[in-house]
Amino acid sequence: MEKMLAVLAQTADGVYALDQTQRIVFWNAAAERMLGYRAEEVLGRPCHEVFDGEPRPGCLACHASCPVMVAAQHHEPVPAYNLLSRTKAGETIMLNVSVIVPLEHATSLVTIHLFRDATHQLRYETYVEHMLCAAARLPGPVQTLAQGGSETDLFYAPLSAREKEVLSLLVQGKAAREIAETLYISYATVRNHLHTILRKLGVHSQRQAVKLALERHLV
Repeated sequence: MEKMLAVLAQTADGVYALDQTQRIVFWNAAAERMLGYRAEEVLGRPCHEVFDGEPRPGCLACHASCPVMVAAQHHEPVPAYNLLSRTKAGETIMLNVSVIVPLEHATSLVTIHLFRDATHQLRYETYVEHMLCAAARLPGPVQTLAQGGSETDLFYAPLSAREKEVLSLLVQGKAAREIAETLYISYATVRNHLHTILRKLGVHSQRQAVKLALERHLV
């Protein structure tokens, strides 16, 4: 494990490792460059104190009982995820995080996290959201009786990849908490996704969203 950490110390990705108490025990130079914290400022601190940021749909919420640590403690694979955090200077930064779960009994480390700056993705998503919201406010064409349009022909904004995942699980009959566990995101994040899905589809209930998804083959 020492050899692995020695290699990770030189990688361009930010790297930190956590022990059984979710405290940071390793912090490389790239992590310092991205977030502005020196190793001596973060070693021994709970990770959620350092990475706690803003809630956002599609991003994992950083807290003491996060699903990543729950999965790692059961030695389960953890999918890559996005995390909206802040630098030491207070600037918003989106991180794309991959997690290595060491073999059981092989080390005292619980997880090794590799992260990279994905703020460009945040800017792009924010731009698209603004464009979609602006488009949704535009008046639609006047519909005549001859056109014979139905309610399912009304305009709806396209869903993001994560929203499609949430909608697909909803169609499968999963409740919000089950969706959160399946996607390794918080319950609050799932609720935000569901609210956005209903708004984009122009419906008022999850039942209507499922019906429209099946009719339009959205998932």
